[in-house]
Amino acid sequence: MASNITYPDKHAVWFIEGNNLCILTNLDSSGSASTTASGRKTWKAIQESVTDGILINYNSEPNKVTSVSDYPDVDNNMHNGIVDYVKRCLYMDKAGKTGDPNQSQIALGLSQMHEKRWSDSSKRFGMKKRDKTGGTRVIKPFNML
Repeated sequence: MASNITYPDKHAVWFIEGNNLCILTNLDSSGSASTTASGRKTWKAIQESVTDGILINYNSEPNKVTSVSDYPDVDNNMHNGIVDYVKRCLYMDKAGKTGDPNQSQIALGLSQMHEKRWSDSSKRFGMKKRDKTGGTRVIKPFNML
């Protein structure tokens, strides 16, 4: 990449919106920082020539769930599966704590039902149900010619 950006972590940003990749910089074509604009107006489309492609690295951690009203930081299709996993664990605990064998048997049956639902949503169907998570992501840049 023929570039005059020496510290890309300070002068270049990128984001993904849908299937589009956007690369912005706060430098002008000569490589000096923009002094006329302020705030978000300093960021504009990058004007560098790319010859061998662009390498983008990122990593992230999911947000912690700290209260009942928080949503887990996973794909929306997995929320019901997580609820089934929690119910499975709760019914298993109930089966072990109750002294009545009939109540214990009912709790075990409900635990097995929720375990099957969890297994179906997370393992059996896999990527069929979770279209936004995992797997290879391909972003095609625009042809600027």
